[in-house]
Amino acid sequence: MTQFSTLYGARLDEELGTDDNSVLFTTARRKAAINKGITEFAELTECFVKQSTVTITGGFGEYDLNQSSVIVGGDFVRLSKQQVEFRYLDASSNETVLTGDDLPRRDIDWLNRYEPGWQQSTVASSISQLPTSYYERMDGGARYLGFTPVPSTGSSASAKAIVPYVARPAVLTSDTSEPYAGRFDLRDYHQAAVHYGAHQLEKLRRDTDASDRQLQKFLGYVARYAQSMRRKGGNSLTQARNYFKTRTKVSDPRT
Repeated sequence: MTQFSTLYGARLDEELGTDDNSVLFTTARRKAAINKGITEFAELTECFVKQSTVTITGGFGEYDLNQSSVIVGGDFVRLSKQQVEFRYLDASSNETVLTGDDLPRRDIDWLNRYEPGWQQSTVASSISQLPTSYYERMDGGARYLGFTPVPSTGSSASAKAIVPYVARPAVLTSDTSEPYAGRFDLRDYHQAAVHYGAHQLEKLRRDTDASDRQLQKFLGYVARYAQSMRRKGGNSLTQARNYFKTRTKVSDPRT
């Protein structure tokens, strides 16, 4: 286990070539630099993904991802590559799950072109209506996750959305804390934050070359992580749409 104190202490001492923690490389600066490195690595690699469950209210199609009532942790950065799931539970407790081809992600331009009038909804609250796609829309300080057509649960039913998102790692304050909420699989990449921290701190010595070298080491860890996440084996081509799911049964002409 790599504790916070080890990252901003012994490991950073080794990269900076000094154990100074009171004059130039103060403890406060060291901690801030390591935390910045942890955040930067998560931002570039999308290694720290979380899921939030959003309760769907019938008749409402958009939910602000910057609101703590939607993303409880308040640590939303952006939607992850993993798709959103929409789960509908009817009055008889039968669950319908929409994701992938059943709930593709669309952008606003696509909806305007192929789904004219998508912004309008006249569905009655007593009628059940499930979305066919979802989208993301910015509006000032709001960042909306939207569903179209507007979901409506009908009577005695409920719906929720499972939203995977790239999360902002918590700022470490305790010496015994570990980056990325104890994700053991990321321990081999903790050194990346040390190199990024050294990259930041070397600027205080006006040593541009040393700062650049530390940045390159940090980016090497980013590339290493990206390589580890590549699909093993060969690539295969697939259809953009699964036509086998939507195929119609053809009658046998001999019967």
